[in-house]
Amino acid sequence: MRAGLLDRRITIRRKSITQSDSGEEVVTWTDVATVWAQKIENRGDERFAAKQLVGHAVRTFRFRWSTTVDEITSEHRIVFDGRDYDITDVREVGRREGIEVDCFAPSEQPVVP
Repeated sequence: MRAGLLDRRITIRRKSITQSDSGEEVVTWTDVATVWAQKIENRGDERFAAKQLVGHAVRTFRFRWSTTVDEITSEHRIVFDGRDYDITDVREVGRREGIEVDCFAPSEQPVVP
């Protein structure tokens, strides 16, 4: 994996569910690692909701393998450029050379055609 391609800083977060004093579930996100990654642009998706066109950004991030990031699943989240991305797929690249993660950032903002 070429270091020059790893030019984006991402943070990987783990979901934690606890209960409040009133018994409600509270979801919090805890930082697991901040790593250098390669951002690969993918397709986007658009749909109509509430009479407006909305969409979501689909991305793939590739970064070096380490024991810290080895346990990433779809229960984790990636934060890039101030935006949260939900993970949909995780693949190992080579023999512990890297990890490739497909994810999307839902957007309820209208898409300008």
